[in-house]
Amino acid sequence: MKKIFYGTLCYLLLCAAQSDAQNKLSQEQAELVQLKKYEQNNPPKMSMPVPGPEENEQLFGARLMRSATLLETNNPNRKLPVFVLIYGQSITGSKSFTDNVREYLEDKFPYADIRIENRSIGGFGGEQLIRPAVHDVYRACPDLIIFHVYGGENHGELETFFSNVRRYTTADIILLNHHINGSKDVIKYNKSSYDYLRYIANKYNCELVDLTHNWSRYLVENNLSVKDLLRDNTHPNRDGNWLMVQLIGRHIRLNTLYPSNWYEVVRSYYVKNAYDMDSESPLKFRGEPWKMIGGVACGENEKGSLCLTFDGSRIDLVAGIVPEGHKMGTARILIDGKPVSRNTSLYTITRPSAGPGTWFPLIRRIEHKTVLIPEKWTLKVDAVNADSTVWTFSVYGSKTGFDGSGTSDRAFVSKSGRVVIAPDDFMFVKIKNTFKTVAQPGFESTWTVEPLYQEFYSTPLIDDTNKVYKTTIVQGVTNSLHTLEIIPAGDGIVPIEAIEVHRPPLR
Repeated sequence: MKKIFYGTLCYLLLCAAQSDAQNKLSQEQAELVQLKKYEQNNPPKMSMPVPGPEENEQLFGARLMRSATLLETNNPNRKLPVFVLIYGQSITGSKSFTDNVREYLEDKFPYADIRIENRSIGGFGGEQLIRPAVHDVYRACPDLIIFHVYGGENHGELETFFSNVRRYTTADIILLNHHINGSKDVIKYNKSSYDYLRYIANKYNCELVDLTHNWSRYLVENNLSVKDLLRDNTHPNRDGNWLMVQLIGRHIRLNTLYPSNWYEVVRSYYVKNAYDMDSESPLKFRGEPWKMIGGVACGENEKGSLCLTFDGSRIDLVAGIVPEGHKMGTARILIDGKPVSRNTSLYTITRPSAGPGTWFPLIRRIEHKTVLIPEKWTLKVDAVNADSTVWTFSVYGSKTGFDGSGTSDRAFVSKSGRVVIAPDDFMFVKIKNTFKTVAQPGFESTWTVEPLYQEFYSTPLIDDTNKVYKTTIVQGVTNSLHTLEIIPAGDGIVPIEAIEVHRPPLR
């Protein structure tokens, strides 16, 4: 594990030399620099043998029932949105890896409306990644998470991450164990880490991709050395990234040998059922029933609202598609009889922007003690001491205004209580030691506070009638019983096909 860690540090230091000290360096830029340098003398192979069949392939996909169903049940007349989030450190943070994932999924599932984001942070092991995960993962609403990280095993950080994913999301998870790497042409692996990741996968219902054994087997069967799939002692080259995606991709399949129980975490309620007085559907109209247009229920004014009693923490509305010529309108959203904006906990904080000459966030995590409001925040460096070990800074909110000053060696609580930073979450020293760059006076890091709700729902612009359009109108309410009421504003029709309720499996 130490060899991997120090190899990563060397990689980061090498990347830092490519950047001006006060500019932010993207992880993709750094990776491409190193990849191109490697490929000057080691061009990627024109073609690679497809990995041979794996043991127990008939079991693959058993823990990806929801995301695999969304991907595989698409057709030209019904294209479902699927959000894939890649998270981890530099092994998954490569642009080459992201591009391979995108190409593989788009080729295998050509009709799915796939969105892929890579929020990995190279150089952040499990001990560190748990801190920014609150900004990156838990409120992202992914359908599928592809995850790999080193570390976080000895003191519970890795298990805390998966517990939080299961508490705050309904995402399927693909967990990767470690590929074969090292400076010598010897195939070996850390059995303790291998067994621990298997434990995590079983406890938190993750689809485990066994890179360790299958990477080893691929090397032996194709007469390759360890270095043939690496661009340094740790990171896969393009051929290695291709292999990693092939081994991941064969797990993403709808396995009909296993019963699906994802109806327990995502429930769909079709508005048509609200017209049936004898139906057991919890969907009901209050006041006048909505008008049917082209087979779709459409709200017109506040004389008739749509109500749902639900058990969960997130609501998505599936837009109804009606014939052209109708003016689209808006609707107010009430949760538990109150405007959704009255719930003061429904805000999220984005990851703070990077420090100088790095993609490391300048601050790993921003917390708060008092109620947040939507706004943009800026931390500005005011001074640096003589040996660059302590930084003085000020914070400003776009609405709150100047909110106090502090130093990087102490916990910071802003005047309003809307910014709280633990001493260990300041990355000034870590960035200085790793990248040899120092945040100078005037350097700024920014983040935003964003609502986890829409107070008014607007029908999305429909540019493809074969697509399914979903809008998350609220997430992050307590994972329990609530009431939803949708009240048309009277400025046009509000067509809604269905309401999806997400209930994360951990309470």
